[in-house]
Amino acid sequence: MSKSETLILRDSEIRALLPHSEFNGIVEEVFRDWGLGQVVMPAKIHLDMSRSGSDAWNNAMPAFLVSQHAAGIKWVGGYPLNPGNGMPYIRGLLVLTSPENGDTLAVLDGTYISDWRTGASAAVAVKYLARAGARRIVMVGAGSQGRTASVCIRQAAPGAELTVVDISQARLDSFQQMLAGEFGIKVQTTTDTAAAVSQADVVVLLTTANKPFIRKEWLQPGVLMLGMGSYQQAEDDALLSFDKIVVDSAGQAAHRGEIKNLVEQNKIPENSLAVDLGSIVAAKAVGRSSDQEKVLCVLVGLGAHDVSAAAKAFHKARSGGIGLAVQLNS
Repeated sequence: MSKSETLILRDSEIRALLPHSEFNGIVEEVFRDWGLGQVVMPAKIHLDMSRSGSDAWNNAMPAFLVSQHAAGIKWVGGYPLNPGNGMPYIRGLLVLTSPENGDTLAVLDGTYISDWRTGASAAVAVKYLARAGARRIVMVGAGSQGRTASVCIRQAAPGAELTVVDISQARLDSFQQMLAGEFGIKVQTTTDTAAAVSQADVVVLLTTANKPFIRKEWLQPGVLMLGMGSYQQAEDDALLSFDKIVVDSAGQAAHRGEIKNLVEQNKIPENSLAVDLGSIVAAKAVGRSSDQEKVLCVLVGLGAHDVSAAAKAFHKARSGGIGLAVQLNS
């Protein structure tokens, strides 16, 4: 392809270029760069499309990774009607841009990258924030990102005992069979959230619940809880019971996701969100202080992870002659 051409990469091509086993390393590298000030990334912009007839939404997530010399944006959203029509709930697109001259380098399907970088974010958080000897990991939500988080966490913590919770037994059965068949991972499943969470060293929340359901009395001393995505899944009292809050981005965590409502009510002061996971990965901040400390990690999602993965796929594709090169400005 010539310098002015744009490379189009389909989902199947991206899957071949970026095996899921690479995402833990990609995400950890970006967290470290974020902590070292090598990432320029404004907070994501949220677009409410609920007046479309469904409770749909989209986020615009730009980033420039200085050390990787990669710039781009992810345009991703959730479409509640999709699963009933055989389509994924989360759908996204990635665009890479030349930092020098604005050339559109590549357009990529973003769903695969978005799912796996989300799972890898959970794995990195567990690596740096779980207490020593933590083994019992509970995944709440048997969706596509629960799948990737389970695989990535097992990769980072091979001895972990994984239990998956969901309100649908049929979804749990399918999830269990898929993990065993595709990835050789055995998990326990249950619809009893209280019993599972009460025994957990690590709780990963990846649901689209429309009201909080995790209760304070279920959370044991030393637990690590990951509040992931755009919704509040734990009750206010549960969130306020944590000794430490770690975020992926203070600018995002204050206005979207698990602690948004508490920040707006000033029950969690916005200026208290000073500890971010990138600084911990970069060894510029302390994560867990003791095995008894209850730690909440709020992961709303960093566009830099998507841009980094997309850039890696782009360079591999260009070297291997993969993808469709088009002239957008002809």
